[in-house]
Amino acid sequence: MVKTFSFIFLLFLWSLVLAGEETALRIADASRRGIGALNAAALPLALQEKISVSVDRVTPQEALERLKTGRADLIVLEHGNLPAKHPWMCRRLAAEVCAVYGHRENPLENVTRQDLAEVFKKHRPVWSILYPLKNTDIHRYSLKERAAGYRLAESLLGVEKMAPDIFTVASTRQMLLLMQENPEALGIGLWQPDARQVKIFSVNGVKPTIENISTGKYLLCWRYYLLGTKKCSQEAEKFLQLLQRQEFRKNLETFGFIPLASGKAADRENSTPQERYLRKREK
Repeated sequence: MVKTFSFIFLLFLWSLVLAGEETALRIADASRRGIGALNAAALPLALQEKISVSVDRVTPQEALERLKTGRADLIVLEHGNLPAKHPWMCRRLAAEVCAVYGHRENPLENVTRQDLAEVFKKHRPVWSILYPLKNTDIHRYSLKERAAGYRLAESLLGVEKMAPDIFTVASTRQMLLLMQENPEALGIGLWQPDARQVKIFSVNGVKPTIENISTGKYLLCWRYYLLGTKKCSQEAEKFLQLLQRQEFRKNLETFGFIPLASGKAADRENSTPQERYLRKREK
């Protein structure tokens, strides 16, 4: 509730600053649920530089058309919607990532996306679907409506609707706290790389790491890219510089995204605590 109120207040301040000004920077966001951190990043640009910014939610086709015809300066696209060949600047931005969790003593190490889809849409599934030597009920956990990452698992698994008997929780952190005491637990939620109290399973033989997410080897993620003309306007360049700051990547994490910085955006000085933890862990 506090996060929602803060975001609405930011938008209110932004609308006051931009009132009556001609839009100088136009961003078309074609991500699946909207990257709210882009709006937060645009606010200091408006307040300090007096540059008005519009962030419109559009379809991937509309975003590409706006960039082609000069009606957008920057666009956000999911990796699957990137053109095979294009003349534009392209930078990695962020990813939405799901992880599959189990009890630390669970002997299972790997699950397939197909088996996961069956487990989470079936009524009272048993462990033998995933592990032949175990035939007890699976105690499933997922995220409830309005939780960060709600319905992300369904879209990544290709499941129209989760089974109604799944226990739902308000956050991934809450899910992990409950699962650590339940040997029969299997949960799917946002990737928490520092989750030590539970086991994180590989999916189709691939563990969730920044490298595997960035390259697309890990399947349970949507990767987003920022595209723009190679010769950006001064306003676009200033906005891109803001996206390299630690504050922006912290905002991404607050909204449930994993920063996928490119080039200088990945430097140590501007990295978030989570990014530093990941770098240390993956060495």
